[in-house]
Amino acid sequence: PIDAYTVGMENSPDVMAAKGMVDALGGSKSIRHHVRSFTPEEVFDLIPKIVYHMETYEAELIRSAIPNWLLAERAAADVKMVLTGEGADELFAGYLYFQDAKNPRQVQNELRRIYNMLGNVNLHRTDRMTMAHGLEARVPFLDTEFSRLAMSIDPARKMVDPAAVKANSRGREKTYLRELFEGPNDDGDSIPRPVLWRAKAMQCEGVGEAWVSILQRRIGSLVSDAEMAEAATTYPVNTPHTKEELYYRRIYDEHFHGLEHVVKLWEGGGRAMGAEWKSDMYTREGLKNVNLLSHSLQQQTAAFSTTSGSTGSSGTRSFSTAAQTSTAEPSIEIQKFDEEAYYSATSSGFSDFEASLTLGGDDRSLIKEDVGTNKYHIKPVPVDPAHVFRGSCTGNPPTRRGYDAAARLFSQLSGSGGQELNSAVHEVFEDQRARLAELLHLPAGAEIVLCPSGSDAEYVPIAVARALKGKDVPIVNGVTQLREIGAGSAPASTGRYFSTHVPLLGRLSDDAAELRGFRNVTGSLISARETNGDVVDATLEMDKFAEAAFNDGAYPIVHGVFGGKTGLRDNKMPGSMESGDKSLGVVDACQGRFSNEELHQWLDRDSLVLFTASKFFQAPPFCGAVIVPPAIAAKLRNAPAPEMFCNGGLGGFLTGSELPPCLDSWSEEIRAQTDSEVRSNVGLALRWEAGLAGMEALASVSDDVRTEAVDCWAGKVSSMVNEASNLDAWCVERSIVSIRVKKGEDGWLSMSELRDLYRWMSMDVSDLVPTATSEERTALSKPAYIGQPVDVSDSHAIVRIALGVDSLVSYLDDKSSTLEEDRAVVQKLAAIGKHFNTLKESGR
Repeated sequence: PIDAYTVGMENSPDVMAAKGMVDALGGSKSIRHHVRSFTPEEVFDLIPKIVYHMETYEAELIRSAIPNWLLAERAAADVKMVLTGEGADELFAGYLYFQDAKNPRQVQNELRRIYNMLGNVNLHRTDRMTMAHGLEARVPFLDTEFSRLAMSIDPARKMVDPAAVKANSRGREKTYLRELFEGPNDDGDSIPRPVLWRAKAMQCEGVGEAWVSILQRRIGSLVSDAEMAEAATTYPVNTPHTKEELYYRRIYDEHFHGLEHVVKLWEGGGRAMGAEWKSDMYTREGLKNVNLLSHSLQQQTAAFSTTSGSTGSSGTRSFSTAAQTSTAEPSIEIQKFDEEAYYSATSSGFSDFEASLTLGGDDRSLIKEDVGTNKYHIKPVPVDPAHVFRGSCTGNPPTRRGYDAAARLFSQLSGSGGQELNSAVHEVFEDQRARLAELLHLPAGAEIVLCPSGSDAEYVPIAVARALKGKDVPIVNGVTQLREIGAGSAPASTGRYFSTHVPLLGRLSDDAAELRGFRNVTGSLISARETNGDVVDATLEMDKFAEAAFNDGAYPIVHGVFGGKTGLRDNKMPGSMESGDKSLGVVDACQGRFSNEELHQWLDRDSLVLFTASKFFQAPPFCGAVIVPPAIAAKLRNAPAPEMFCNGGLGGFLTGSELPPCLDSWSEEIRAQTDSEVRSNVGLALRWEAGLAGMEALASVSDDVRTEAVDCWAGKVSSMVNEASNLDAWCVERSIVSIRVKKGEDGWLSMSELRDLYRWMSMDVSDLVPTATSEERTALSKPAYIGQPVDVSDSHAIVRIALGVDSLVSYLDDKSSTLEEDRAVVQKLAAIGKHFNTLKESGR
């Protein structure tokens, strides 16, 4: 069989076309097809490395280089040389914008122009991305004799018919080349029509229709408006025109300052903009209508159809086909915005109740039908008792205790819908806020806002600041521990969307970027660590940030993180100056790894506290809260509601039921701005019920006993880790042990390598390592769920073993049995590290 490699997001145009082609050629008997599937979240941290290896800041090129890096990395694990299709579009008029050419002469001139640019763009990308992984790429279409022959063809035969583009038929772009491969070959094999006549997709488009917009939305949150305004001054040569361009330029400048003039850019910011004719197909940001890229091979497994719905802008996607596969009536009315999540889960075999646990969230909670888990490899059911769970710092399946508590609430809500359901959920949230206040021993006057997640909670301090200071005062939001807080926190901190989905709207349109009402909010992001892994003094940086804000006449929101992904804590948790009149202090305690004494210290200093029950307390993903201190709550009672609560603003995340009495004016504004729609976040209520069950299980355990147990556990586990020659307990912070893993006799595993390890940890991989000892085979056979990898240094990344409420209760009851589970996790980590190359070669 021939090895073939494809990269793309799940159900993307390229992946599904490649699978269709493999099937047409006889499947695995003829082709060993290796698909490198990726999610947007896993690749953002790679961008600095890719810019460094590419030695360019050309935006269109870097967009494609990102998946190209992943593809080259995967292929290099198996082979030393690959063939690629580079050059075919430059020889046969393969790009969509050719449909606007007026005559053959324009086509020929444009082909010459883009052919002569190949060394600066396509071939530059292919060479740098493959050689970064020791892989050689060969380009048969660019054989000199073939190129000469192709360029001698009458350009009239390369003209593109716009009608054929719309119909996916003969006459579309690259028809001359497509016709050469039409019909069966000598063996009777044919290219499937949907593959042969599909739309040309640049690599950054073919890997997923939404990939470019997701990339740009995330990058946009990392560049401030102030930076953008100064772009011409900062970068007078090849000035960036978009935040995406500025972000790449900033990274390039860190490595190649003074060499900006050597980079060759496309005229006008993109390939299409330099043509002799005008085309509306592309802008600097890429292809305008990505729906042109979809094809019927995707529709065989896709669960969505593109429609204009009431839950979003034109072009949003609403769930359709999978809904028809479920025959049972839902016990609780499924609201339109919840349909995609509900039917994705039920189509994967989960019950009515289990599907409901995934409702009212974002893309992180969605069950992926091809694997039956969410993006964290988690199901909405308790872990098999024979498996080990130590991943409470990432995302949790429900504990048995939490599952049963949520199931009881679900039973109480069953049979309701509309206003009846709305009233019932309102009462549930009131009860949950009261129980949470009691469990945390909140002082009188403190209030709680319930949120769909900790990332969504970041919007609330901005709304509080706007309520306190009015709409005209500029707000600046300082966030610390970038890369060790949730990926959504940075964009949310400046009022931007961080997901493809909104809890009370469903799927967003591809062009949705900023929440309405959140203008005049800028941000400053402070990294958790230096590139060598040393901790940044975030408190010092935040002090500088606040002082600069005061000097500029702005109102600062100042963050402190009390336990990021590795458990890292900033030196000081900021309070609100003058009870919120001068600044707003925010403590990000979303990991939930704090004592009641620490919480009360923050509230005494008038800090808002962000908290979730979906980390340490092991509620399923996700459920968050903002704890409002008494002094701030008192001011909010009398403050007018800010204009931020329409469907395109906070009304997409909160209903009035999640808000406490001090925010009654906000509740009224939500009802007015959302046209009195009856909406209830049932999933959030169920998840909070599961989280509260975890908190109540520890309610009788004092802070001192809990702290002593956690310290003892962390010491025992870190010792286990350090006993293994290829493991290192790199960082130990309370109930999180961060571990670096050595690959055989080589160096520490990188971020991309640890993603493989993370996946293998949740699987039985004992049959993939024939040379493993019997002890190693036992370790490799036991599924263990740990914390996701974190990129902490240029030299290595880490994975995490994290104690959660369930394992802490177990440890308090039976230390030896709990530590035996931890030992099994450590042994599997060591075995995977030792046999990493063998596992990689298996293709799993």
